[in-house]
Amino acid sequence: MRLCMISLDAVAQPDADRLLSLPALSALAENGAFCQNVKTVYPTLTYPIHTSLLTGCYPDAHGIGHNQPFQPDTAPNMRAWYWSAQDIRVKTLHQAAQEKGLDVASILWPVSGKNRAVRRNFPEVLPLPGESAVKKMLQYASPLWILRMELLYGKTRKSILQPDLDDYAALLCEKLYASSRPPQVLTVHLVDCDSMRHRYGVESPEAHAAMERLDRRVGRILNAVKRRGLWEDTLFCVVSDHGQQDAPHGVLLDREIKAACGARAQSLGMGAYIFGPDLALALRALQEHREEWGIAHIYNQDELRALHAPEQVRLAVDALPGHCFLDKPEETHGEHGFGLDCPQARTLLWLSGPGIRRGERIERARLVDIAPTLAHALGLSLSQAQGRVLSEAFD
Repeated sequence: MRLCMISLDAVAQPDADRLLSLPALSALAENGAFCQNVKTVYPTLTYPIHTSLLTGCYPDAHGIGHNQPFQPDTAPNMRAWYWSAQDIRVKTLHQAAQEKGLDVASILWPVSGKNRAVRRNFPEVLPLPGESAVKKMLQYASPLWILRMELLYGKTRKSILQPDLDDYAALLCEKLYASSRPPQVLTVHLVDCDSMRHRYGVESPEAHAAMERLDRRVGRILNAVKRRGLWEDTLFCVVSDHGQQDAPHGVLLDREIKAACGARAQSLGMGAYIFGPDLALALRALQEHREEWGIAHIYNQDELRALHAPEQVRLAVDALPGHCFLDKPEETHGEHGFGLDCPQARTLLWLSGPGIRRGERIERARLVDIAPTLAHALGLSLSQAQGRVLSEAFD
């Protein structure tokens, strides 16, 4: 059996009806299993969540607790991200597939650079100011394959911004399935809706148009599998990571708490981690300035351990509705990084293919259940996974 796993960034339970009205995603739901109540992981950021999607583990186990390592004294636009798969502390689906001798390809998947388990890899890696985009991509990607794709198809891509980059990702998927050696495992991350919601707002016309484009791209990938004659042998898994909320009121929490008590804040968007030598003093500052700083909830250590937050995080906060925590003054629209009680922390899952029940509606699941479910279907071993197999999805 083959696996085609497609991640739709920044759509969630409140978007389910709209997405199920679109042709490709509605057909997948009708012909397989669908769940609109998948509990994502804390923090609700793309990189920790996508690592959980590949491992079935929470951030305290897999080691990716944020999009970026904590770099409080580095300018925001110069901060490194978790680009490399070598930062993940547990086995991934990519590695389990390679161990079984399967051919793995990956397009724009977070935390997948320098991934020895992926034969054809176009990871999500962006250059920082002063860096060469070409040099950085060659450093983290599969260089010979990516150069060949650029020579053949690079001119069709208008830019490396959205929605152009997702269009190119869909094209690469089509070319992979048309190749002499189509991948047995493909993971692809589509970011269009996340970009539009950050830029224009959660229910903006631009965000709604992005959902329609996502559906068309999913359709393009499914049709490429059909054309190659692999439909009956392919398990399709479409997932989402988090939704977004409009948060127009930005608070420079790191600046404020540093001035108040010397602690530092690492923004999650609609939440933040708090670090410092004296967390009791930081807690008092948060409590005293709670309303002024737009704080809805302060997480203590017990709550953070129950959430499987990163081990080094012992104090964190959620923002009030409509508020977010910024590293620099800027206009804000859609944001995430909220707590798991938000409706937008309930994400989506489509499963369709061999052995999957047609028309099945799964009442609830956890995002960490997805990797062990896929491993079970493919006969792979993910012994460290903290989730369970969604047996109700299978015949």
